[in-house]
Amino acid sequence: MRVLSSSARMKVAFLGRSVFEPHVPRTAEWADLRFFVLGEDGGATAADEARAWGAEACLVFEPQKLGGDVVARLPGMKVGIVPAPFDIFEAVTPLSGFRWLTWPESPVPSELASLPWLQTLPLPVDTRRFTEGPRLQRTGILVPEWASPPAPVLERIRELAPVELLPRGLDPSALLERLEGAGVLLHSSRELLGRHDPLPMLALSRGLLLIADTPFSTDWYVEPEDELLVRGGEDMVRAVDELVRMPGSFHAVRVRAWQKVREAFDASAAFQRLLHDASLLGGVEEHLTRLPSAD
Repeated sequence: MRVLSSSARMKVAFLGRSVFEPHVPRTAEWADLRFFVLGEDGGATAADEARAWGAEACLVFEPQKLGGDVVARLPGMKVGIVPAPFDIFEAVTPLSGFRWLTWPESPVPSELASLPWLQTLPLPVDTRRFTEGPRLQRTGILVPEWASPPAPVLERIRELAPVELLPRGLDPSALLERLEGAGVLLHSSRELLGRHDPLPMLALSRGLLLIADTPFSTDWYVEPEDELLVRGGEDMVRAVDELVRMPGSFHAVRVRAWQKVREAFDASAAFQRLLHDASLLGGVEEHLTRLPSAD
């Protein structure tokens, strides 16, 4: 049986849009890793580069967006990482070319249940990029343009403290630089935080206080009040007011959130477990096919 032991090193290729690069470990003790950016050609160049590098496993973000011909060019064991639920009417034919798939929350939509799902996998983060602990003295407030509170709420908050808007389309290095220079992220969304936007989890991994009007998916176990503040409308304004008047009032929330991400959402640990399970279960199935029939 093939088992990914702690002493076994393999070449693991990650393929995806550049926005997913902060969610991939740059180095790991258990494997040689490389991130290949999917370009304008639909991923063909990245697939060929992964093959030329000698990848033994390919982990692909947003696998539903690849063409079947590109999936066929990927070397080694193919695992599709679905970072956010997608419209089930999207083309899912390429998904059949993957040995395993992950879904970000449970349950998987019934329309997709026949596909080879390995496990629930929330999008992890490379926590080793920020190891100094929460910088509690930093209280600058960030607001993403795409998830901003309603205009009247944001205006009230601006009366209390300076606010920096995060524009769309920042490259990963610029986004991480903004996060590391701030202390608070305000996030307003009509969806569960973890479904479509990796920013809140990135903020928690860097020790920011997250104030949001929606929680994470319940099966992620990121606890409201303990690890983020769930506040909307005037409650969000009051939370900022308390933060301005008593800067240390939410330090414990920031520390607990930073620690939770390191314990439960570390990319290196998450992907090592994923590949271990994928290898182990693949070996089990191969072993079972060799057993004599009971007939």
